[in-house]
Order: sequence, then structure tokens, then C-alpha cells
Amino acid sequence: MKKLHTILLFLVSISITYAQSGTLDPTFGTNGIVTTVISGTFNFSAGTVVQSDGKIVVAGYAGEPSSYKAAVARYNTDGTLDTSYGNAGTLIIPVGANKSYATDVALQDDGKIVLGARTWDNVSGNFAVIRLNIDGTLDTSFGTGGLTIASNGNDVAETVAIQDDGKIVLGGYTDDDFSTARFNTDGTLDTSFGTNGWSITEFDTSLSFIKEIGIQDDGKIVLAGFIVNSKYQMAAARINADGTIDNTFGTNGKVFFNVGPDNDFLEGMAIQADGKILLGGHSYVSSPPLKYDMAIVRLNIDGSFDTSYGNNGVSTARIVDGANYTRRMTIQADGKALLVGFTVVGTEYNIGMARFDTDGNLDASFGTNGMVSTDINGREDYGNAIAIQPDGKIIIAGNSYTSTGTGEIVVVRYDNGTLGKNDNAVLNNQIIGFYNSNSNTFNLQSENNIIEGVTIYNMTGQLVETFKNDATIFSTNVSEYATGVYLVTINSGNQTSHMRFIKS
Repeated sequence: MKKLHTILLFLVSISITYAQSGTLDPTFGTNGIVTTVISGTFNFSAGTVVQSDGKIVVAGYAGEPSSYKAAVARYNTDGTLDTSYGNAGTLIIPVGANKSYATDVALQDDGKIVLGARTWDNVSGNFAVIRLNIDGTLDTSFGTGGLTIASNGNDVAETVAIQDDGKIVLGGYTDDDFSTARFNTDGTLDTSFGTNGWSITEFDTSLSFIKEIGIQDDGKIVLAGFIVNSKYQMAAARINADGTIDNTFGTNGKVFFNVGPDNDFLEGMAIQADGKILLGGHSYVSSPPLKYDMAIVRLNIDGSFDTSYGNNGVSTARIVDGANYTRRMTIQADGKALLVGFTVVGTEYNIGMARFDTDGNLDASFGTNGMVSTDINGREDYGNAIAIQPDGKIIIAGNSYTSTGTGEIVVVRYDNGTLGKNDNAVLNNQIIGFYNSNSNTFNLQSENNIIEGVTIYNMTGQLVETFKNDATIFSTNVSEYATGVYLVTINSGNQTSHMRFIKS
């Protein structure tokens, strides 16, 4: 027993010294990854959210380019499709007579699922909002048969948010201007908002496009996206709860800027608990070849740059020496910000993610120097949306192309905690694991059960080695392993356990 106590202390020491997050979670799908074809040749995700029970909802569109339809999938906590939802876990939703796309998803307090959506007839489109019951059926108490289509010109909806009073706000653009529409809880347009339910924000003669919206505690709505004049610029605006422009923000309610030498794009936004606003996007570096860095900007409540964050309010991340694109962002409970998107070097496309601490520095405890790159079997991969589970694990929804050109929805889950959390879980199953840096061995010891099999993955989820075993102890030499974090799956006594170790 004294020997076991010594090992436990050693494990705790490792955990405190080597906190690490951003590794693929092997308990989810296949090595942390799930792919899904809902319908047809092309399947794309656009938004994701995690329910209070841990189930994962992904919204997007699927089918053929001439007839795309809004689509939804729901997954159990282990990555399997939830067969109690929709049609064995997925759902196709035609909206109107034309093509339709779900572009974002949000959850009501009662668990109902709200989709921000749009229609398109190859010339023009309309906003649409869809509400689903918890089981994936259309909520017929909402709009007409569960959906509402609203038109104010040529409208493209990109994002959705739900107010504390249950009213639903869609954000996007109408005739190339920032546009928001608000709907009552029954799906009708809220005519008390803006002009007949619509609020249009113009940036003089510039084209402007909302990509994300957020609702402040005081009910004001922050709009974030980009504008186009002589070059692309990040842009944000704020409107009051009634849809009128908030002139206390920026200049006449608006801000726009470049953080690099040329074109910059704003794709995500989140509001901190203290009211400060985080804007996520990507910033031009140089060409050819084309290079962008992920970028994050923090604004004060009045729209001015928060110069205490990063470098005068701006931080960047370069996952690869190529193009690093942002698609969405979120804030963790501890205030750290996550950007998700994809990277491009030549013909290689991978999911990319970066995490920043509350001061705007890349978080060295996450991935490699604060950044993560995920390749799915050599495919062309994109990260489009991000959500945080109740236990802190990170969900990325995107899409991935097979070798035959089929586009599949991809959902990836990453661990997001210290080594100690998983080590303690293993100890609770009466298995102790430890890495001995002196002998370069990784070792397991069970008090009661035979250790039948051990599988080791690297931090990108690639299989390193698998072992058959028939004893209460296990040991393998890891001197040839590269320095870094490794994930271990242990089969023992009809149970599967997981832990991590760091090869130094």
C-alpha cells in the first residue's frame, strides 16, 4: 500500500506540473471523431449547441446544390446518433419552395431547438426561423407548422440568439446592409422592434454583412461582421432593445477597422461577463501564397479598443505558415476565448483551433503553444462551429470531404482539463498509471482486475501502439515516442478506462 501511495503522489505531481487541454477525446466516436451523411452528396454543418443532458445538436444543410435543404442531427454523449430524435437521429426540413439552409442553432430554456435559417431561389432569399420540439418534430405552435419566413428585401440570415423573454433575434444582411429581425415566441414578427420587426444598420456606402450577434444583459444587441469599401474591414454595431441604433457605442453606434495591413474578416463574437466584447476573425498577412492569421480583438463596453488585451487590444494565432481562417468563437467559463476554423497550406486543409487567456495571450496549456490542428484521414477538413459541454469538453462541428468527393458532417470532441481529472478517474477504477522518465516506460497496475488491452494515441488522435495483455500489470518502453501528451485506453474487467501521460 505504501508503494501505491507513492505512485499516486507522483501522478498528482505530474498533473499539477503539466496541465494540458486540446487533445482528441477517444471516448467519443472513433478516436474523438464522428462523420455523418444526412442526405445526398453534400452535407454541411453551420452551428452546434450542447443540451443540458450532454446531447449534441448540429444544424446545417444537405443534399445537392440545386436543392439543398435545412438539416439537423443529434448525437448522444458518446458520438452515436440519437435514434430517438427525428428520423433515427437526423432531420431534413424543407423551408418554402426553394433551397433552404440552417445557418445557426440555439436552445430555449424549455429545451426546444431554434434554427436560424434562410431560403434562396438563385436570385434572392429570405430570413427563416424554425422551432423543433425536444424529439425533433416541428413545433406546430410556432409560425406556420413550425416555421416562419420573413422578407424585407434580399435577405440572408447568418446567426440566431434568444432573448431572456424568449423572443428570437436573427442577424444577417438585407440588400448588403447589417440586418436583424425579431420574432415573438409564437413565430410572428415583433412589430415593436425596429420598423415592422426589422432593424437595418448602414455603414454609409459600404457593403456590410453580419456574421454573429450577441445580447447584452441590458437587452442591447451587438452586431458583428465585416464591411467592404476599398478593402474588407472588421465591423461591429450596437442597437438598443427596440432596434434603434445605440449612439453610446463607437461613432454613431458603429466601429470598423483593420488590424493588419489589408483585408480583415470578422466571423465570430462573444460578450464577456463584464460586458467587454470579443471579436474573432482572420487578418491578411501577405501573398502569394495567401496567408492569414487568426485574430481576436477586445472592445470596451463603449466600443473602444481595450488596450490591456494582447497587443493594444489585438492578438493573433498562426497555426500553419499559410492561411489560418476563423469561422466561429466562444468563451469558456474561465473567460478563455476559443477560435475555430481551418488552415490551408497548399492542398492540405485541416480543422484549426486556438485558445487565448484572459489577457489575450495564446494559452500554452492548450494543444501546442495554444493551438490545435486536426486532420481527418488526409481529407479536406473544415471547422465551422464550436460549443462547450457542461463538463468543459470542446465540440467542433464542421465538414470533411471523402476521397470520392462526398461532403460529410464531422463532429470532433476534445478533452479540456488537466491530466489530473482523467488520472483520478482511472484510479477510481482501481487502476494506477504512471510514466517513469528515468526508465522511459509507461506503466499500469491494477489491484483487482486483469489488464486485457492497452491502446495509445498521440494528441492528434492517431494510433501509436496497441497491446494485448493478460496480467494485473503492464509496462511498455516509450523512449522512441516524440515528446508530448499521449492518450491511453485501458480494457480491464469488462470496463474501459482512459488516462493521459506526458512523454518528456
